[in-house]
Amino acid sequence: MHAAWLTSLLTLQTFGQTRLSGSIRDETGKPVPFASVALLNAPDSSVAKGTASDQQGAYAFDNIRVGQYIVRATAVGYQKVYSTVLNVTTDPADVPVLALAEVTGKLSEVQVTAKKPFVEQQLDRMVVNVANSIVGSGSTALEVLEKSPGVTVDYQNERVQLRGKEGVIVQIDGKQTYLSAQDVIDLLRSMSSDNIETIELMTNPSAKYDAAGNSGIINIRLKKNSNVGTNGTASLAGGSGRFDRERGSLQLNHRTKKLNLFGNYSLNRGGNYWDFQLDRNQPDPSAADASRRNVISQYTDLKFRDLGQNAKAGLDFSPIKNTTIGVVWTGFWSDHSEDGPAGANFRRTASSPVYLQTQTHKTYSTVSQNQIGNLNLQHSFGQRGGQLTADVDVGHFSRQYSNSLLTQTLIAIGDVNLPGAGLLITQPATVDIRTLKADYNRPLSKGWTLETGLKSALVKTNNDLNLSRGSDGALVADPSLSNHFQYTERVNAAYVNVAGNWRKTNVQAGLRAEHTHSEGNSLTLNQVVTRDYMKWFPSLFVSRPLSSNQTLTLSYSYRIDRPNYQNLNPARGYVDPYAYSQGNAYLKPQFTHALEGRLSLKNGVFTSLGANYTTDLMYFTIHALEGNKSYVTTENLGHSQGYTLTLSWPVTVVKGWQLQANVLGYYNRFQYDYEGTVLQIQNVAGRLNGNNAFTLGHGWTAELNGWVSTPSVNGIWSTPWMGVLDTGVQKVVSSALKIKLSLQDVFHSNVFRPSVETPTGSQVGRMSLDTRVALLNLTYAFGNQKLKGERQRRTGSDDETRRAN
Repeated sequence: MHAAWLTSLLTLQTFGQTRLSGSIRDETGKPVPFASVALLNAPDSSVAKGTASDQQGAYAFDNIRVGQYIVRATAVGYQKVYSTVLNVTTDPADVPVLALAEVTGKLSEVQVTAKKPFVEQQLDRMVVNVANSIVGSGSTALEVLEKSPGVTVDYQNERVQLRGKEGVIVQIDGKQTYLSAQDVIDLLRSMSSDNIETIELMTNPSAKYDAAGNSGIINIRLKKNSNVGTNGTASLAGGSGRFDRERGSLQLNHRTKKLNLFGNYSLNRGGNYWDFQLDRNQPDPSAADASRRNVISQYTDLKFRDLGQNAKAGLDFSPIKNTTIGVVWTGFWSDHSEDGPAGANFRRTASSPVYLQTQTHKTYSTVSQNQIGNLNLQHSFGQRGGQLTADVDVGHFSRQYSNSLLTQTLIAIGDVNLPGAGLLITQPATVDIRTLKADYNRPLSKGWTLETGLKSALVKTNNDLNLSRGSDGALVADPSLSNHFQYTERVNAAYVNVAGNWRKTNVQAGLRAEHTHSEGNSLTLNQVVTRDYMKWFPSLFVSRPLSSNQTLTLSYSYRIDRPNYQNLNPARGYVDPYAYSQGNAYLKPQFTHALEGRLSLKNGVFTSLGANYTTDLMYFTIHALEGNKSYVTTENLGHSQGYTLTLSWPVTVVKGWQLQANVLGYYNRFQYDYEGTVLQIQNVAGRLNGNNAFTLGHGWTAELNGWVSTPSVNGIWSTPWMGVLDTGVQKVVSSALKIKLSLQDVFHSNVFRPSVETPTGSQVGRMSLDTRVALLNLTYAFGNQKLKGERQRRTGSDDETRRAN
């Protein structure tokens, strides 16, 4: 059936192509020769064609298929400029003159080019330009991600939030990681930022993308050299906070007319610490007196050591005209260890004496690797035909996890529940991914285009948790708390997008269908949970120019967020002797309706208003049990609704000082059932990001970036004011050598202070990390630096690879 369906697409009638031309001028009206000009597809800002202006500033694109496009122009010493959305038909068309504003001058020996801002707001996504950032150099991917507008990293619960919401999909080069939130944090913590080109934030993806991710997609794109000949870039960084850090990366590329070989490697090594304090006030469910409570003070002081490596290698080969075959392999390795003391004091009231005091030595280790191979085919069916891409992806993730707790009881008064002296948890885990994907797009009549595709993804996970307890040196396996869990999930999907212009309004309508079959099997408990369901996910994008300087875009999508694999695993994972997490095999997916209106101005100002409604809300909850213990699990609590207001604008404060400001405000309302009590929680919060770029002259540039967030509530968790300031300076020694010096978290203000208020108890925490760090980074480019247009590729597992834990 699939083959017949695809054949029918290939036999559709084809329509002609046309020519698009224009000119580039400066602010005085003089031609700008040799400017780089790119033709972007309007729906997703991907590059369709590239060229350069001639001596008179003129340029042209030939053989353009009908559709909606945007022209982007850049030149050395000028700001980037975009055209309005262009509706291209079969008739030749002229693009209105693009005027470039000057931002920098030429030095005697070193020419300083116009640098991309740290944050760019495009039509359908926000782009964080990591490769050009001074304060981002020498960092980890996690540290740079936290600087992105609207992104919050919850270090205590090891989760990433976008616009204050859980359920974000994190991709690497468009490939969904299929890892748990905790494993994604470990992966990003071990990845060097010097190997990252951009971070893309998409809050309302189209039907072309998987429907997973109720709050959107974060896509981390690694560097790929697009120069002809043989060339490369090497980077070294070193620095220290309380602990040292060392990073290095290397990118190599060899490109000819028909063949492109590329590869990169980066290494990240260093230390960190986790200083955590938690005060809990909770009931004692095991007591005969219902009013008896426990007031608990806990601390944890852990030292981290990290060694992370990531590599990428591949080739693109064009054996015949209009056909390209590509192979890519990507690998990540992480070795993370923690060691340190943890203590706890237990009282009946805040002023009563301690009746139980313990001290625990905690040793934690996780060694993981993630490898993905991709085979890609891209073929264009002549000048009048469409384009077909096909991908096959094979991925494997493995992790060896070990957590050892050795506890001493210092005070024990009365009849109390004492912890065991020794506790050892090991959990080897694997995830295997297989995806097959095909996409086809072609022009239709009267300026409309069709895009459609099929995808099949199969994921298998295997977690074997083994728990031993007893006295130090005499641990005995506890089968009642061990668990062997296997999970299999197959998702088959098909989508269709139709885009065109109707009465000066650009429209893109899409529909995606996904059939999911999953089976969670606890071999230890002899418990099998099977789910089988078919869902439809519509999307709609409507864009209309209000004037020559203003464009209004409305979008809607319906999305799903499936539970990650560990959240379905009923096994326990102990944080300390008094706290553990446990999965929920009966957890259901949550669904979200998302609506957004976006107004873009020609001067780079964007503003948007969004609304979303989520049902079967998945959220992690805390429950008291066994007198002085607690556990965390994930439940379907109820529903939530949220509204977001964003504003992004660039400002030239004075010549040589560019400010990019991004403001996010949001209102969230949660309604759910918590331990038999229906709760309604409302929250109004906001976040401001400011990125300042300074051109100082003689090859010197500088940055001053920061963010501040207001108090916020997310489910049962609350956080107070937070803010961070980073700064850095760069010296361009030559066209090949750059030196960067940065200081991150200048005031060491990135301290996380979460609190929980429920009808039965409360928690107040404080957590700090080694975030105030000074780093020196050297980057050297070698070989041929002549640019050539890069092949646009989106692989089959672009929307996979995140949910494992």
